[in-house]
Amino acid sequence: MNFIFRITLLSFLIFNCLLSQELIIQEEETGFCFVDGIIQTDTEGYTGNGYANPDAGIGVSMAWNIMAESADTCYLRWRYALGGSIGDRPAKLLINGMVAIDTVEFFHTGTWTNWTITDSIGVYLAQGSNNIRIEAYSVSGLANYDYISIIGSGIVASECNNFYTLNIDKNIDEAGVVTINPDQDYYEEGTLITIEAGPNSGYFFQSWSGDITSEELTHSFLINKNSEITAIFLPEGTSMDTSLIGYATVQDNEGTEYMLIGGKMGSTVEANSLEDLNTYLTSNDPYIVTLSKQINGAENITVSSNKTFLGITDSAYLKGIGLEISDARNVIVKNLKISHVTPQDAVEINNSKNVWIDHCDLFSDQDHGTEYYDGLLDIKNASSFITVSWSRFHDHYKTILISSGDTQVADTTTRITFHHNYFHNCESRLPSIRFGKAHIFNNYYKDCGTAINSRMGACVRVEKNYFENVGTAVMMSYSVEGGYVELIDNYFGTSSYATSPVCILLIPYEYEQYLNETLELPELLGGDATSISENGSQPADYKILNYPNPFNPETVIRYSLPVHGHVNISIYSVLGQQVATLVSEYKQAGNYTVTWDASQNSSGIYFYHFKSNNKVITRKMVLIK
Repeated sequence: MNFIFRITLLSFLIFNCLLSQELIIQEEETGFCFVDGIIQTDTEGYTGNGYANPDAGIGVSMAWNIMAESADTCYLRWRYALGGSIGDRPAKLLINGMVAIDTVEFFHTGTWTNWTITDSIGVYLAQGSNNIRIEAYSVSGLANYDYISIIGSGIVASECNNFYTLNIDKNIDEAGVVTINPDQDYYEEGTLITIEAGPNSGYFFQSWSGDITSEELTHSFLINKNSEITAIFLPEGTSMDTSLIGYATVQDNEGTEYMLIGGKMGSTVEANSLEDLNTYLTSNDPYIVTLSKQINGAENITVSSNKTFLGITDSAYLKGIGLEISDARNVIVKNLKISHVTPQDAVEINNSKNVWIDHCDLFSDQDHGTEYYDGLLDIKNASSFITVSWSRFHDHYKTILISSGDTQVADTTTRITFHHNYFHNCESRLPSIRFGKAHIFNNYYKDCGTAINSRMGACVRVEKNYFENVGTAVMMSYSVEGGYVELIDNYFGTSSYATSPVCILLIPYEYEQYLNETLELPELLGGDATSISENGSQPADYKILNYPNPFNPETVIRYSLPVHGHVNISIYSVLGQQVATLVSEYKQAGNYTVTWDASQNSSGIYFYHFKSNNKVITRKMVLIK
């Protein structure tokens, strides 16, 4: 009897196998839904047109979709590779948003080029559409996947009917509460979800940040991907530096505000050594790290999230020491001199968001050839929402690179503002940008080889910049595809420049009130105009500037007189009304400063009017309260 049963069972299995078919779904084919990661082709041994390389992290996932003629058990297998020094990477298996197998083992295969096929796993599929999903247990994520194989009868690959996860967090646990409706483990694609934030006493809600962004306390959206969202709460009275503008102040293309405050939530500490810098800048805690001296070395210092690195004297100087801002957010680097860093970049930004580089001086020399130094500033690996302002880049070959290669398509998310920077004696890359979008306004380029290079579909808005003795001001070179430009009111002098192909970049932040006229830029930014000092030598020309600008409530106006004479400096509103007279007296030749306290004036645009002998200069400044 037992023998007959075995023969019957064997016959059934053979018959069932004859009816079954093997369905293989490659990446980017019908039935492949998504991977939390990228599709790559740079490893040997895969089949088809590529393989899936998931990101690191618990909960990282991949999904496929098939249609079944009838409800039945099918068998799943994956062709995968798993190298590196870290071991196995198990995963949870879900069918239609429900856990089908608690743990699927993906064992280490030795190398990333050693592909293997898992054992078959039997799962029950319902009649109709079925979504198959694996989700990582390991902080290292999943393996690399060549394809999924499904063995069963009456199955075909189909358009995706995905299920997604939604995780909501708070930046400060005690600052408030967040709710989600409906609240469940997995959401079918297109589900309407409402999230709500409630700040506790002493705090205010700033925004939702992450995969979903909004400044609304209550926000509704349709889910269409695995999403991580953080409710940002801040203590009452917290504010952003009023001189900060540009992409660093937003977190999406629609202009949702991001309050970039650096280390303001933490303590202020003074760094006196490399050890101090490494201790404070790499910490998980917020800090304002101040520097007042020169520190020499030959290494990179990592800067983590929620930091302000601030030079507080003219002697704040890192010589031979580079900064690497990696996997970070909410970082300010201000008033620092950084030079002669090799072989790494002077400042490198990787996979980071909302970063502000301001009033920095970055340089090396051109005495060692083009390959001795790397970049002064490199921005790559999907870094975005960055502002570089009022800084000096000089005496360098390959200056600023945005995106490191023609295949780094993740950098299409890059958004960067360059404004009021001075580029002098630089050979190239001012910047060179692939894929992303950049707003470049009010910069002064002098004695440079090539300047702005738009590549691989990048869109660059070049607005009111001044190019003096620059070989090629704007170009699209050195990539398999060119980029795009939008040129507005620039002075090119003798420089050659490309005018097409053209793009239109919609700017998601306010900046028009900060624009200077193009012809003002050499005097405002160039030469010694950025470093007028009280005790310097007798100036060669009339100069005047103010800092900070924008300001609240005080700004310092610095001016230079090459000869003696009567000096008048007055302040006027945008309507032409005189609101203050700061100087009206006879002065000897020299350098001077005067402070305007605008605490009794309202926010807006003002002009300071300078007159001495026959020289008249008028400049704009912005008071923000």
